[in-house]
Amino acid sequence: MRGKYVSCQECVNLLFDYLDSSLDPDMMKQLDEHFAACPPCINFLKTYQACQSMERKMSDQEVNIPMEMEERLKNFLHEQLRG
Repeated sequence: MRGKYVSCQECVNLLFDYLDSSLDPDMMKQLDEHFAACPPCINFLKTYQACQSMERKMSDQEVNIPMEMEERLKNFLHEQLRG
């Protein structure tokens, strides 16, 4: 990163640390300034936060997947990972 300018790509790369507040205060300030001036990045941030919220709500609920579907999903994921 050069100077005080934070690019959109850097915002995306640092998003998890930003939301976790694990960045140094100067970097947090730079990201806050970027978000304030960049509607696409603030929209991305809001969407990401909404997805995290939905994921937390869903993880609190028990999901019962039919055994056949679970096996098909496992097989698909194994095939994709072997790729």
